[in-house]
Amino acid sequence: MELKIINEIYNPLIKRKEVKAEVIHQSAGTPDRFSLRKELASKLNEELEKLYIIKMVTKTGTNKTICDIEVYEDKEIAKRIIPKHILIRNLPPEERKKALEEKEKKKKAKIEESKK
Repeated sequence: MELKIINEIYNPLIKRKEVKAEVIHQSAGTPDRFSLRKELASKLNEELEKLYIIKMVTKTGTNKTICDIEVYEDKEIAKRIIPKHILIRNLPPEERKKALEEKEKKKKAKIEESKK
């Protein structure tokens, strides 16, 4: 897997870096978000908890993925700004599964409550 930083902008208002990167993945499918996140954190010299992949786009039949990444100065700022579904997508596989199960339980409980 080869990483190229296409664009990097610092947004002082929100205290984050907005990065656009190209990932070239020969002989393999699109990498999962968590492994890509670890790779990007090491390349950008950032903490994993402050780096979030917002969007990944791979054109059909190609081996290039364009990613929109946000790197925050503080993980608490990130938790306030980033939508919950993006936060869940960026979790490790085990934690993501637990978070999705909890979300489903809350949804079912809310449906049951509304039926009463």
